[in-house]
Amino acid sequence: MALRTALRLLHGNAGVLRGFSERAILPGLSPEQVQRIADSDARLRNRHLQIEGELDPKERDEVRRKRMIYRSKQRGWLEADLLLGTWATKNVPTLTEQELDEYELLLKEETIDIFNYVSGKDPLPDHLKNLSVMKKVMSYALTQNMMGPEAYKKEKIGSNLT
Repeated sequence: MALRTALRLLHGNAGVLRGFSERAILPGLSPEQVQRIADSDARLRNRHLQIEGELDPKERDEVRRKRMIYRSKQRGWLEADLLLGTWATKNVPTLTEQELDEYELLLKEETIDIFNYVSGKDPLPDHLKNLSVMKKVMSYALTQNMMGPEAYKKEKIGSNLT
């Protein structure tokens, strides 16, 4: 049981374990090694929460916004990095608390799904349909012209996506 709990912590999603044995996911590690990894992870997560808890509300808000901008720029897919990164750089600093919560929901989606929703290839799922931030991102995508290399270069440099 400790091994399964440790694997859940490592993967952040219990669903990852369906259909796989512990050995298939982490070959070569003993249950003791996996437990040490889980313990270390828990210590680091608790320390992170403690540090974040020591910040005053203004600093915590600033950290949250910077983290969201970073996550927007580092999606791992160039087109999504460019779209979300430029939008976030221009908009996240002025979003309301509710809009930040909404944008965080969007950032939890898979990168390809976000791109397909924004481009209109796939319909929006129910949990994103009525989000004002989703509408803003989609509107932004329609108004941007990043088709040529010069426009792409300008946006990339302007949003610090180097």
